[in-house]
Amino acid sequence: MIKSLSILWHYAQAQRNFRRWPDRATLERWQEQQVQRHFAWVRQRSFYYAGLAEGGDWRRIPVQNKAGLMGHFQQWNTASISLEEASQTAEHAERTRDFSATLRGLTVGLSSGTSGSRGIFLASAAERHRWAGVLLARCLQGTLAQPHRAALFLRADSTLYQSLGSRRISFSFFDLLLPMAAYAERLRALQPTLLAAPPAVLVALARLPGAADMVAPPALVLSVADVLDAAEREEIEAAFGTRVGQLYQATEGFLAATCPQGALHWNEDNIVVQKAWLDEGRTHYYPVITDFRRTTQPMIRYQMDDVIAEPEHPSCPCGSVFGVLGAIAGRKDDVLQLAALEGGKSTAIFPDFVRRAIVLGAPAGVEYRVRQSAPSHWDIFLSDLSAAPAVSAEVGLLCRELRVQEPALHFSPWSPEPLIHKQRRVQCLI
Repeated sequence: MIKSLSILWHYAQAQRNFRRWPDRATLERWQEQQVQRHFAWVRQRSFYYAGLAEGGDWRRIPVQNKAGLMGHFQQWNTASISLEEASQTAEHAERTRDFSATLRGLTVGLSSGTSGSRGIFLASAAERHRWAGVLLARCLQGTLAQPHRAALFLRADSTLYQSLGSRRISFSFFDLLLPMAAYAERLRALQPTLLAAPPAVLVALARLPGAADMVAPPALVLSVADVLDAAEREEIEAAFGTRVGQLYQATEGFLAATCPQGALHWNEDNIVVQKAWLDEGRTHYYPVITDFRRTTQPMIRYQMDDVIAEPEHPSCPCGSVFGVLGAIAGRKDDVLQLAALEGGKSTAIFPDFVRRAIVLGAPAGVEYRVRQSAPSHWDIFLSDLSAAPAVSAEVGLLCRELRVQEPALHFSPWSPEPLIHKQRRVQCLI
């Protein structure tokens, strides 16, 4: 009962907060008050942040990252849990596929490790309830009064998701290790009103006969965990007959969600987002996250490896002043590098540019993967190699637009990767 009331309270607060502030300036003043209060609390309980808090100004502490978190794990978190015991709990859950266990009442989660190292997160019961309420408010967009059946396709289940279960909403976990045929049969029996899965899973489901029969219309379909490109979005929406939304969630927390107008907004009633710009034109950045709600594993001035595209239109007609993301373009190691035509300086080729070139050159439905294996060499894998000349032409056009030297392209047949893995469309291996 207490859990349900707590989730409902956070749900109501999150619903109110989405349109609570009349303008950015008012929101930012409120955020500053929240962060200062939170930082003062963290300094008293996290040995790591206490050592960085000279002068008490949170904006002046050095930017943190995953290497720092994992290297100072016990000093960083406020529960004094060691990396060894947290890792043992998380890895046991991964091996047994039983994700119900907690460590001293805390949820322990393991990230997928797409950047080469896996991260571990901790969350208390109170944090789980807050997360659940905010997630429901951002996902269901005011429809909690109706009963919901949610189907979650995840690499790993978690007590975070189990926190959401109630008489009004039931959650079913679909393990990505199972065969695709089993998913379709189970979905038709469940008839979910909400379907959340990585884009590769949504595309695979969309290509099965009678995809629209797998959900109860009008279903909410949400893309999670991986980058959703334009071609995937169109195919999924056509198959299920509904618009696809996005959830942006990582080890760093629940960061952003799609509004009713289709724009992806930062959850700025929980986080402050600073931007580490990646180019002179300020078109892409790494987000530096300060979460003023997390207490067990504080995240203050924490730089993520994700590359975010700045939107063309920063405001949204939905009425919220929360910041808008242009797109989740990829990760740090999804950014390719080519030499500039003038001077030879290495120039960043952002993954959303590369995906656009491939999609423009290849027919609809062609699967692809791009990997840079040398400074001037790209390996491009296509499910239909007849598209290679057109793709090559689009890559050449992109390079001329960006005024960089064209790479040598090597085309090979595409083969699928297991759905439990991150589906890396673009990756730099150098």
